[in-house]
Amino acid sequence: MQIFTENTGIPAGASLLDGPLNITPEALLFAILTLVIGYIIAKVLVRWIKRVLKKQGHLTEVAAGLLGRIISILLYIIVILIAASFLGVDVNGIVLGLSAIVGLVIAFGMKDTINNFAAGIWIASMNLFEKGEEVTIAGHWGIVQEIGIMATQITAAGSNIITIPNGKAWNDSIINYTRNPERRIDQSFGVSYESDMTEVVQIALAIARDHPKVLDTPEPKVIFSEMADSSVKFTLRCWTQTPDYYSTRADILRSLHGEFTAADIEIPYPHVDVAFRSTERNTEGGDKISSGI
Repeated sequence: MQIFTENTGIPAGASLLDGPLNITPEALLFAILTLVIGYIIAKVLVRWIKRVLKKQGHLTEVAAGLLGRIISILLYIIVILIAASFLGVDVNGIVLGLSAIVGLVIAFGMKDTINNFAAGIWIASMNLFEKGEEVTIAGHWGIVQEIGIMATQITAAGSNIITIPNGKAWNDSIINYTRNPERRIDQSFGVSYESDMTEVVQIALAIARDHPKVLDTPEPKVIFSEMADSSVKFTLRCWTQTPDYYSTRADILRSLHGEFTAADIEIPYPHVDVAFRSTERNTEGGDKISSGI
């Protein structure tokens, strides 16, 4: 069945793509049946795929839902194109146009993915860090747990897992604390201005030199750091084996507190003086002000 216009003689069902539409009762019925059956098959297929993925544990529920929606859209597009072909629509041009659009979207969307992939290859080839090493990557401190081709995972504070895209890691600073066999300890401390500074330096050096895990070379040093508001700041600098870093640093800190306390060397701490003011009315009607500290 074809319907013609009064003026041009061109079938009213002419396609803007190529040729007239084949809108016959049989073609229309096949198109409708294709849409209905295709919709049902697509729904059943998507549910089956999501159920299989969840049972096998490959994807989380959120990832499975997202993948299911993407597959649904693709299947619905295929069903619509098949139904349109029964009506005489040339779907080749539509498929070509959709392919160009999808390719453009993927190209923009995959830009960061390609960047992360390339950065992962560079990080792996240069062996910047390995699993179990202590690092700071892009400002995040932690222990390396996994080095993936797209991202790196580190554990901070013993439990928090931080995932850093390899592209961000490659474009930012990477500090590896455990790659060298020896590691320097910089322990800061402060004493009061009334303290004997020579005695302070001698006590700090003796603590470092007497510790069994502090290396003799490089030689321990005490550096004058700052004359602060309420204390004189020093830094005790010494070296130890990398695996002994945290335990040695803790020992030195405890020894500094104990030795300074035993030598009556004051370790200042912030404190606040509070002044109270009260107002009393005298017998002559004036105000009498008294203050105390």
